[in-house]
Amino acid sequence: MARYNRFVEELLDFLLIRLDETGFARLVVHEPKRMSAAYFEGGGGRAETRGATFTGCATCSQIPPGSLFASYVHINVEEWPCLHVRSLALPFAGDPDYRDGWRPDHAVFASGKLVHQDDDCQWPHQLPLP
Repeated sequence: MARYNRFVEELLDFLLIRLDETGFARLVVHEPKRMSAAYFEGGGGRAETRGATFTGCATCSQIPPGSLFASYVHINVEEWPCLHVRSLALPFAGDPDYRDGWRPDHAVFASGKLVHQDDDCQWPHQLPLP
């Protein structure tokens, strides 16, 4: 049984076959990690806290303890593969097994929103917990 989703497993397999020792050391720092993020869901007279589970980066996908995002679409935590991992794959773009979805400009947040979509990713999307 796969430890991560197919997209993650395929990129890991691709990189592990091709990286040199330096590249492998950089990959280890940015290994995939199962994570969850709490977010607020409200509307229609009800409000509740929910959680989203995703594969994040052990280094780049830091969520401060007690964080509560304003909504699911405001989860601005980078999903794995992070920009660093995508950059590790970029030198192999000419390889027939390379996928365009691994390019750095396709990096996404856990909410599915593109990291580079627009400037609103810098808004303060987290709410303090009561």
